[in-house]
Amino acid sequence: MSQTKNTLMGLAVVLLTTAGLYLYNPVSIWQISSVEGFVSYARSFGQVMTAAIFLVTIVQAVVPVIPFVILCIANGILFGIFKGSLLTWAGTLMGASITFFVSRMLGREWALRSHRDSGLKYFEKIEGHRGFFVVLGLRFLPYFPAPLINVSAGVSRIRFFWFFLASAIGKLPFILGYSILGYSLLSSRNYVLGLGLMTLLIVLPFTIVFLTKKKA
Repeated sequence: MSQTKNTLMGLAVVLLTTAGLYLYNPVSIWQISSVEGFVSYARSFGQVMTAAIFLVTIVQAVVPVIPFVILCIANGILFGIFKGSLLTWAGTLMGASITFFVSRMLGREWALRSHRDSGLKYFEKIEGHRGFFVVLGLRFLPYFPAPLINVSAGVSRIRFFWFFLASAIGKLPFILGYSILGYSLLSSRNYVLGLGLMTLLIVLPFTIVFLTKKKA
């Protein structure tokens, strides 16, 4: 009962936050669909910028209206590599957790009854450390839709502990990488470092997925 209450409270916070941010500082999706546009929007919050962008990061993890890459790079520019990465990491994990619990509370029984012969049956049987490696492998694919991972894990038998641990580990390298990329390209103008990071962020995911696939 307490878990259901906390889940509904988390969902209510996301909805109220989205409405509150828009009423406080109206913006269109097109205005924040680029790094420069998002940075400009963030700075318009003034002294409450950190709190506002943290809330935006949570909302983005639940409803990805803007590309995750733009958010990571912009936060790296706005707050620096360490603080920007930490803010993105914490907000993204909070949003992923809310989606996980909402999916588990509202959709698990219906999904398992209605889609027993579909691919969801595969997720239903994934438990323990195997669930950890499945989620971790998917997290290491930066272009795989994160909300789909959150929802699929929520309606499966994967324990929240394994989901959260895999998400925390799997998201961190790319959040750090994109934060450094944004900082190097638009702050220090170190294009060699930026090019090296871009190559690493393209090659590394497929290498890690290949290795974790053997353990899953």
